[in-house]
Order: sequence, then C-alpha cells, then structure tokens
Amino acid sequence: MRRGLMMLVLVAALLALLPAGNTQAQSDARCFPETGFCISGPIRQYWERNGGLMVFGFPITPVQTETVENWTGPVQWFERDRLEDHSRERQGVLAGRLGVERLAQQGRPWQFRPLGPPPQPGCRGFVETGYYMCGGFLTYWQRNGGLERFGYPVTDLIVENLNGRDYTVQYFERRRMEYHPDNRPPFDILLGLLGREVRDSAMVIPPPPPPPPPVSQQITISEPADNAVISSPIRVSGSTTRMPAGNTLRYRFYEPNGFELARGTIPVIAQPNGTGNFSTRLAYRAPNGERVLLELAEIDPNTGAIIARTERSVRYAPTGAQQITIDRPSSGSTIGTRLQVAGRTAIFPSEGDLFLNVIDGSGRLIANFAFTVGGTPDQPASFFVDVTIPDQRGRLVTVEVVDINARGDVLARAQVNVFAGTPGPYPVP
Repeated sequence: MRRGLMMLVLVAALLALLPAGNTQAQSDARCFPETGFCISGPIRQYWERNGGLMVFGFPITPVQTETVENWTGPVQWFERDRLEDHSRERQGVLAGRLGVERLAQQGRPWQFRPLGPPPQPGCRGFVETGYYMCGGFLTYWQRNGGLERFGYPVTDLIVENLNGRDYTVQYFERRRMEYHPDNRPPFDILLGLLGREVRDSAMVIPPPPPPPPPVSQQITISEPADNAVISSPIRVSGSTTRMPAGNTLRYRFYEPNGFELARGTIPVIAQPNGTGNFSTRLAYRAPNGERVLLELAEIDPNTGAIIARTERSVRYAPTGAQQITIDRPSSGSTIGTRLQVAGRTAIFPSEGDLFLNVIDGSGRLIANFAFTVGGTPDQPASFFVDVTIPDQRGRLVTVEVVDINARGDVLARAQVNVFAGTPGPYPVP
C-alpha cells in the first residue's frame, strides 16, 4: 500500500514537469461570439498589429491547411482578407491576393497596360501595372500600409453594385476600396468584404466571358473640350467607332474624390458606315469645388462590365445665361391665401428644380417652397406651382422664384409684388 502511494506521488511530480503546450495555445486564443471562431498564434499577432477588426473583419473559419497557388500551409479566412502563416518558410504571416482573385472569379482578370497620362492632377501612377490612384483612395492607401497592405492598383475607378447600391470602387492586388458617400470621413472609404466573397464563390465556376466585339470600341468626346469651363446643363457630343450595346452609353459626372454628381444613359444614333454619333444636353449637381470629371462608357447589358470608356476633365462655373419670367400673377394684382405662380426659364434649371419664396414688407420670409420643373435639359422650361400661404390681410408681399445650385450659387431670380390675403375693414399700409 505504501509503495503504491509513492508511485502515485512520483507520477504526479513527473506530469508537473511536462511542458504545458496545449494550455498555452488555448490561453493565446481570442474568440469572437459574432462568428464563433477564434484567432491565435502568429495570425492573431498579425491581425492585432495591422488594423484588427477595421482592416480584416471577424474570422469566418478556423485555421486550416489549404493550397494557395504553389504553397500549402495554415490559412485562416476573415471577412475582408485571407491570412496565410508562412512561418515555416521564415516569411511570417502574409495577406492573400484577394483583389486579383475576385476579379478572376468574375471573369474579368486584370490586365497590364502601359502607363498613360494621369487622369487628373495629384494622382500617383504605377508602371508595374499601368494604373493610377487618385484622391481619397490614394490618401487611404498611403496612410494604411501602402504597397505591403494593398499591393498595386489593378483597375481604374469603376462602379459596382454592392448590396443593391452602386458604389465607386478600385481593386488592388490584395484589396478592394469602396467609396461610401453617405458616411462621414474617415469612414467614407471602406475595405470590401473580399474574404467572404472570394470564399463563398470559390466553388462557383464563373460564366464564360462574352465574345469580344468584332470592332474595337472607341468613344470620342468632341464637346465639351478638355479643361473647358462649363455650367449645367451642358451639351455633350461625340462619336463611337461602332454602335454600343443597347444603342446607349452610360454617362457619369463626378468629383475627383469619386463623389457622383449625376448618372444616366444617352442615346447613340447609328450612321451609314456603322459608327455612332451622340449629342444631348445633360444636367448635373453643382460640385463643391471647380473640377468635374465626365465619363462615358459602353456597358455590357448581361454582366454590367465596362466594355469601353473615356473621360473628360472640365471646370465648373455657375451659368450666366439663366433668366426667369413670372407670367402669373402680375405685379399689383390681388390674391387670397392661395398662390398660383406660372412662368418660364430661358434654359433648363441647373438641377431640375426652382425655389419659391414669399417675403413680407419688412423683408421677413413668410413661406418657402421647392418644386420640380418638367421638361428636358435641352429645352427651355415652363413651370406652374399652386401653394397656400399665411393670410397677410391684404398687405403687399413679394413673390420670388429663384434658380439655386447645390452649393448655393444664385443663377437667376424673378420677382413680382402682389396684395395677399383677405383685406381688413380699413386700408392696410
């Protein structure tokens, strides 16, 4: 009996001397109830040192052995990335090239091209791929890890539909940057959920790309000229080397930071030689600054991919050609509390709407309305608005119609003075 007790004590002592490898591995884990997965070891260290949740998102798999290109080893997937543990090769943890993988999954692998002239001042070009970064995307790239974190740009700025909405994005070797104009800086630029997208689509075979068009498409803008000073509406005209899909081109007006001012489609008219011509007037929202970019693109109707595109950089200035005429009511007439205003504009309103103000004799604004004007940007417009105003007891008021753009420039105004409301028993001064 005594000998048996001594053996138990000896075994316990030997067990206490063994390394506690499994216990350390468990205590090193950081788990996330949001997805039910944990991170540990070198991958956890890399995740925490390089931006954490904001950059990588939550883990969506455990660590598992996978083959990536010609390498096989420990891999863990996150919402925005795939981290590969190359410690065995003394390379540490590396991020996956999910940007180029996602483009390949969609049947539009990136292609090298010679580096052309910059699309606008302040951009940075990369001869390694032939693409530029500009504006907010360039700033985000520089401040958040640059080449090591994102790799080189492998697309221009493009528009993609994400969760039912169109966003301006740019792909890099490892990431996709997205511009979310509804968010306040610095959260207006976010990284795409490429980890989820690439992993969820890994087993899906993309459809074959559409056959190339028989003639290489080229879109030429003849009006407006490059760096021209423009207002809104503006005439846009030019030609295509062949008729585009659907006989239309997509247009976009946007600021250098990617903020979109307008988008839509314009018709292209077929010519006897198979080419196309277009000429139309387009209205857009006034930019915050001076520089405006106009993009015309042919879009594949089946995939939404850009087949061909061109861009024109111009400068915005408020128009001086607008004139507003109020035909009814006439100055000096008497109205009740119901105000009906009819009139016309020399050109289409800069952003498709006008403002109606009613001002009393002391200069106080007593009513204010905004109303949409019918018509098209290539024609003068007429307007009619029917509103109710506070009773002014027969006093003289000023009725004003104003064309104002989004940044507050007054483009034109017209006024008439009328007696408004129900007169009292005595003359009202």
